[in-house]
Amino acid sequence: MIEVMVALLLTAIAVIGIVGLYSVQTRASGWSRHSTEDAVLAADKMEFLRTQGTLPATGQDVVDALGNPVAGAPYTRDWTITPGATITNYEVTVGWDEDGRPYSTTMRSRRTQ
Repeated sequence: MIEVMVALLLTAIAVIGIVGLYSVQTRASGWSRHSTEDAVLAADKMEFLRTQGTLPATGQDVVDALGNPVAGAPYTRDWTITPGATITNYEVTVGWDEDGRPYSTTMRSRRTQ
């Protein structure tokens, strides 16, 4: 009887450890996915801005993971275009909230006139 109780105790400890590891892995996987989507959205907007003619100096949109504008989507994109005499500076910042904490990625680029 004691051997069975010890075996159950060891099994319970192992299961608790595996469940804890699973929850950490799930959280890290979600952050990694959002971070990758964030970088793709920033690059997509940067390419769009660099290939257009005249655009507003600043802007913001709220998009889903595919870049579609959707109200209440998880990502916000802010951009700033600073024209100079010979160089135009571009900056795109994409942000999202995860577990109540804000995260963001900023991409900067330049284009000569």
